[in-house]
Amino acid sequence: MHINDIEVIAVVGGKGTRLYPLSLNISKPIIDMCNIAVLTRMLEPLVIQGCRKITLASKGYDNTAQLNKYYKDGEAFFSRLGINTKEEFKYQPNYADKGSADSVRYCMDYYNIKDDILVIGGDNIANIDLKGLISWHKKKNALLTVVLKELDAEEDVTQFGVAEADRDLKIQRFVEKPRAEEAPSRLINAGIYLFSNKIIEVFKGMGDKVRDIGGDVIPYLTQNGYPVYGYLLNGYWADVGSPGRFLRTTLDVLHGKIKNVVVLEHNVEKNRWIHPTTLARNYGLAGVNLGDHVLIGRECTIEDGVKIKDSSIGHTCIIGENSIIENSVIMSFVNIGKNVRLNRCILGRFTTVEDGSVIDADLNVDYSGDQLERVPVIGGGGVRIFKNSIIGPWKRVAPIKESYRILSTGKFIELGMDRENIYFASK
Repeated sequence: MHINDIEVIAVVGGKGTRLYPLSLNISKPIIDMCNIAVLTRMLEPLVIQGCRKITLASKGYDNTAQLNKYYKDGEAFFSRLGINTKEEFKYQPNYADKGSADSVRYCMDYYNIKDDILVIGGDNIANIDLKGLISWHKKKNALLTVVLKELDAEEDVTQFGVAEADRDLKIQRFVEKPRAEEAPSRLINAGIYLFSNKIIEVFKGMGDKVRDIGGDVIPYLTQNGYPVYGYLLNGYWADVGSPGRFLRTTLDVLHGKIKNVVVLEHNVEKNRWIHPTTLARNYGLAGVNLGDHVLIGRECTIEDGVKIKDSSIGHTCIIGENSIIENSVIMSFVNIGKNVRLNRCILGRFTTVEDGSVIDADLNVDYSGDQLERVPVIGGGGVRIFKNSIIGPWKRVAPIKESYRILSTGKFIELGMDRENIYFASK
């Protein structure tokens, strides 16, 4: 088995509610991470190592239509990486799958896939050694190899599936989102799976039980004595499905912590990437205080006295004089007024922040939740933050027309409304 023989199936059918309001009107896989779709960031390390056969297993009209419009046949994706290939992206047909495993089963059947398959979820970016994974998979003669990541002692395992495995990493079971004292280990399911092509016959035997990989297939395989092994990931891994984790991973990209990720084509100098059109529009940014680890996209206008460091700025943004942006993500078509201060926040596309406003995760406000998730998120399309507003940790802002859609998920609490926006937070 060679890397270029492996079929990659990216299961990207989720609704992305954890990222609301960023994903209200944009399919989660094509939300920008350093001005490139997050799904691209997930696929880049695999393709650079040799993978060429890619199927995007999305569900529903909105997801599939947006993915198809963004990637088309995949030619531009491969070309950007300097790869000339006859392979084209495939897409899951109009099929209402019952979960990740059902999606994989259907795509394998529809496209008559006979090779081993690498399945990736829609929320994770990893530095995975594919040669090492394949070698381990062969050595163990595994039907399924699950990539595992050992979390540090200070990290919370309760948000993940935690593996119960023997010394040889043969998996006995996963405990989904256990209480800390009940976790059998600190090895979490990283959401990356290498299946032997023999799984096709197993799926046939399971019938309607083929639904979710973690919830249905892995328990079935382990309970029936099939060889299911873990593979320990020693490199970078990140869950990008929540605002705090999305921001942290973006900053890790800017800091060069993720291998095989093509950050930019216009590196002005070390740790600074500024598009030439933005430099030309702003006289080389002579009046701007640029720190390290800064990305700025095409055709942005940035006025004198602006300070930017450790941040990603999208395309066609306008930033008013004397504004400060630190440790933040500003997506495309954002207008920022004068004397605005942004720290550890995310602004979605077409957001407007008026003069004198402050959006800062580090404001001294009581917060009892996950400290990583203090990140304020403004977005959803057309949000306007009024002059001299102050928005602190854990708050999210979306257009008021999206109120029912947000609250009907049952995952958020309403904090209030004004004439244009709803303010809410994760429960």
